Amino acid sequence: MRSFAAVTAILAAVVLFFWSTSSAMVATWNSSGNYSHGFLVVPAFVWLVWRRRHELARLPIEPSWWALLPLAAVGALWLAGHWMALALPAELAIVAMVPLAVASTLGMAWVRALAFPLAFLFFAVPLGESLVPTLMDWTADFTVVALKLSGVPVYRDGLHFEIPSGRWSVVDSCSGIRYLFACLATSSLYAWVIYRSTVRRLTFVGLSALIAVLANWLRAYGIVMLGHLSNNEIATGTDHLIYGGLFFAFVMALIVLLGALWREDSRSESPPPDAALAQPRLPAAARDRGGRIQGALATLAMLSIWPAISLGSGSPRERLVVPPELLPQAGWVETTSAPSTWRPVLRNPVAVSSQAFTKDGESVGVYIGLYANPTSESKLTSAMNRFVVPDGLDPHWKLALQEMTDARIGTRRATIYRGVVVGREARLLAWQWYWVDGVATANAFAASARQFLARLRGRSDVSAWIAVYTRESETTDEAARVLRGFLADMSGSIESALQEAADERAAPRSHP
Repeated sequence: MRSFAAVTAILAAVVLFFWSTSSAMVATWNSSGNYSHGFLVVPAFVWLVWRRRHELARLPIEPSWWALLPLAAVGALWLAGHWMALALPAELAIVAMVPLAVASTLGMAWVRALAFPLAFLFFAVPLGESLVPTLMDWTADFTVVALKLSGVPVYRDGLHFEIPSGRWSVVDSCSGIRYLFACLATSSLYAWVIYRSTVRRLTFVGLSALIAVLANWLRAYGIVMLGHLSNNEIATGTDHLIYGGLFFAFVMALIVLLGALWREDSRSESPPPDAALAQPRLPAAARDRGGRIQGALATLAMLSIWPAISLGSGSPRERLVVPPELLPQAGWVETTSAPSTWRPVLRNPVAVSSQAFTKDGESVGVYIGLYANPTSESKLTSAMNRFVVPDGLDPHWKLALQEMTDARIGTRRATIYRGVVVGREARLLAWQWYWVDGVATANAFAASARQFLARLRGRSDVSAWIAVYTRESETTDEAARVLRGFLADMSGSIESALQEAADERAAPRSHP
């Protein structure tokens, strides 16, 4: 029991010391179906440790002092993520602290004995959102091909397609990422319990992931076919959700059944996984009680220092951020007639600017959202900042395509997002990127890193989410030509306006 209590106490200490991040992680599990499997992780970890309590009791307690160095490194990573309101680095950091704290308190023998339970904890981290666009594309590809093979004519426009019985769209929830993550977590736990061979375990988890992806494709195709054959009487609305849930339950039952057929019994030549843990109990005299206490105290001190620093650092005083105003250049004239009524979806920017310009009969809109002093509710790289409302909930606009492309912004080339937004009134080509400390990028990690470095250097924390857009009159190439010309002429004005907004916030206030 003491060994079990020691490990669970370390987990509890990390959770409590970094409660703001831990509670935010749980909130994500609760709010997003993609990560609801997170509620399984901690109970499974505790159960796995309980199963090994007798073997752990035989292990010596020999604190590994070198583990304090990487523990300090991940603590600094958590602090950076906390300061910049970046959930992923902070959440990865606190999970990585658990095995390092076990090493610095109890020793590396304990880490080796608990290798799988400690690794399993990383399933608690909500990650993988970047896979959603790719999985959506794959789902759309399979569904369209399957419909054609079934004799149903299909017209496809990006993630939207039309068949004789109606229009369908592949939205975020159709990506199957919740199937994939839940399957990876449960199949990993299942494989560890019923198999002894590492090859069998990895093979089973890989096959389970493949089955999850294929099952999601079949689910999407099945929903469309059921709707088509029933003249949209079934597999729509609430039926859609019930069908998906029942299908997922069937897939998981199938995976468990297949795993059981391949189960290794007690006659397997592979040694039981706990056999390697059996070591003779050390006599009490051989145990360094003082060293154990020092290891525990050093670990607690290393864990507590980072929350203390975060409390002491405070947030910079709020300052008014003035929306940037772009000045016309190179023949472009500001107009009150924007290319359309479309507006991107931004979460709590501190200021917003929307302008439109025209030249030689071409019209371009510019939408800028400013961010400063990032928090979990208001930050530049929030996943909620999008071209359109996710899951097709916007009745007026749909995202037909989103991908990365290269563009010249001023004198520099940058990788940006390219999106095709479709509505009843217009079809738009939109380019989007971030502006941070004078640099343009579409990479969320690079943007966040530059924000952090700017803060460390005492520079302005004002950053911008920028989109330029125009109508697609005939071809995407023509619309891209218009946007390239606009950026070639107006990049200087955009840069100057953003720098002025940043300098205004950074400038000290005068006092009477």
